[in-house]
Amino acid sequence: MKTEYSYHVGDEVRTVIVERTGEGFDVTVGDATFEVRVQRPEHGKLDLQVGDRRLRAHVASDGQRRYVALAGQTWELERVQPQGKRRAASSTGPGAGALEASMPGLVLDVLVGEGDAVERGQTLVLLEAMKMELRITAPASGTVAKVHCKAGDVVDRGQVLVEIAGGDT
Repeated sequence: MKTEYSYHVGDEVRTVIVERTGEGFDVTVGDATFEVRVQRPEHGKLDLQVGDRRLRAHVASDGQRRYVALAGQTWELERVQPQGKRRAASSTGPGAGALEASMPGLVLDVLVGEGDAVERGQTLVLLEAMKMELRITAPASGTVAKVHCKAGDVVDRGQVLVEIAGGDT
């Protein structure tokens, strides 16, 4: 069975297709397919063998999203779903919504202030969770209505970090 994920790299959305094989997985990114073997030495860590190369990945999940820290970079992956079935942030109108912490963590930086105009995909808050840096991004263009956190705050899963009002989706 193939499972498809999408993830953001800057302003681009990329797709990863994972298919279980006999002793591992075929992982396709763009036009390249890699044979990957996986061992899980402990919860939240994966030892990967990609060809002759061995890597350690740190992983976390909050339902639909996966966070992967590998080789000094962190990615937020979200399972692709049919149009109209994506879980939406709570909102009061187009482009509006409360952005919540997807897992407990430490706020590293808040990159916006109240009244700032933001674009879809723009990073608003940097959060550290499980030794990974997570980017909290705007789901749509709009205006920052309220900032509920500051650098150094410890936040719980589901805690509102920023509210976005109005704008276009």
